[in-house]
Amino acid sequence: MKTYFVAILIVFVLPFLVYAQTEGRSTQGSEKRDVDNVQTVKGTIVEVKHPYATFKSEDGKEYRVHMGPQWYWEREKYQIKHNVKAQIKGEVKEVQGRYEFYPWEIVQDGKTMSFAGPDGKPNWSGGREGKMGAKSGKGGKGKGGKK
Repeated sequence: MKTYFVAILIVFVLPFLVYAQTEGRSTQGSEKRDVDNVQTVKGTIVEVKHPYATFKSEDGKEYRVHMGPQWYWEREKYQIKHNVKAQIKGEVKEVQGRYEFYPWEIVQDGKTMSFAGPDGKPNWSGGREGKMGAKSGKGGKGKGGKK
């Protein structure tokens, strides 16, 4: 009877625990961003340490930018320059008093780096070999500068 109870518990409770742990966070294959909270902010990239960058807006707010997987940057030949002005469009969340930026695109030195399509789905969500979302940027691929 005890084994039966444990099996029932695992079958019915475990899925809820897994869902609770992933709710509000994206997963690699089904990642989608909040299209209702898209902002465009101008400022300067002040530090780059993949998978994050630090961005300071013109009004003085500091954001942690989630850059996505390194392999996507390498495949697209994207590079971001620190201490250079940029414009970031994407979803902004405030988490524990810190601003988190999930970019859809970053424009720097006239070059656009694209990270998500109009539905908020990241371009890499199909995996390295899978179908990617929107094709990369209007202004070409961001080149030059330090990572």
